Amino acid sequence: MNVKEMTNMASDRLSHFELPPQWSTMREAAKIERETGRRIIHFEKGDFASPEFKPPAEAIEALTASLQPGYVRYAPGSGLWPLREAIAGEMSGRGRPTKAEEIIVTPGAKFGIAATLLLLLDDGDEVIMPDPGYPPDEFWARYLRARIRHVAFRDPRNVDADHLEHLISPRTKLVILNSPQRPNGQVIENTAEIAAVLSRFPHVTIASDEIFSRMVYPPHEHRSLAAHPELRDRTVVIDTFSKSFVMTGFRIGWITAPAGLAEKYDILLQNSFTNVATFIQEAALAALNAPAAFRERLISNLTRKRNLAYGVLSDCRYLTTDNAQGSFYLFPRLPDGFNDRETVYRLLEQGVAVVPGSAFGPGGAGYIRLTFTQPDDILLEGVRRLVQAVTEMAE
Repeated sequence: MNVKEMTNMASDRLSHFELPPQWSTMREAAKIERETGRRIIHFEKGDFASPEFKPPAEAIEALTASLQPGYVRYAPGSGLWPLREAIAGEMSGRGRPTKAEEIIVTPGAKFGIAATLLLLLDDGDEVIMPDPGYPPDEFWARYLRARIRHVAFRDPRNVDADHLEHLISPRTKLVILNSPQRPNGQVIENTAEIAAVLSRFPHVTIASDEIFSRMVYPPHEHRSLAAHPELRDRTVVIDTFSKSFVMTGFRIGWITAPAGLAEKYDILLQNSFTNVATFIQEAALAALNAPAAFRERLISNLTRKRNLAYGVLSDCRYLTTDNAQGSFYLFPRLPDGFNDRETVYRLLEQGVAVVPGSAFGPGGAGYIRLTFTQPDDILLEGVRRLVQAVTEMAE
């Protein structure tokens, strides 16, 4: 059986399946390293590269303590009660009064995104999302044969509320927003304006992707749409321990939803994943209760690296770069006429891996995304190579 015949075996709904576009550079960089032995400086991975970034010590201790007595059995699909209570406290601190019954512990935020679209969308429903945005949002919307509409931004930090209102129709089922944003690292500032628009459309549910909620650089602040009372019972919040607690490989996150909808998530989770490993949940609980010094150290290290990278990029007259307000991403704009995918391959030739902005949607064309979590010396070497390569291409 050839590849084409095997592809035809897939259901029609899965015929559009493809590898994640945002990981295309990662795959190419790994191939180059494997086949040539060349060293690549990795800015393409949405992860922590430097060994200075570690989970809270309390999380590792809790995981070990849970494993030693053999605490590796099934658990309630929705999550361990103490963890759900602690997450409810976290959400209440964001301005959304939350009970433990409204929390569902998930195997990462990506599962939360997939579950949200699976639960809320039917064939022909409309979903509104940013462009550029997070590719799995569009992946699952296409799987469900929903109609995708993209909301415009007045600038990188303010949703065009008039455009959002214009897009909403009787068929609109869901609006997805993420802040701090993927891929550009900017915080959505006009949440009150957005809430005022959405309050006029009670048939619309909001999915608020807040995976970088704790990774915001002063004086900027994270504002959750769920904190607006008029949206509280219509907003699903998706978050994760991956970024805030350097626990990307643990695969644990959560969904906050009104209790009735949370029960539906629980049904989906138990019929697909059963439950997140209990020892990982224990680690997450310990992380959430870790001393404030952990977050302070994390933000301090990331701020230093952000400013090192931004300082080099902003001095390049061929790049236009906004400093990140949140996340660990920078999103430089290339010179007019540059093809971002071609530029990424040229940069790989110089030993630097970044992601083409178009991997996040047509609105990202002409940009590149880089993650600034490498050790300081490697970070500076890579960014300087990037600037030198772009300068040579432009001149």
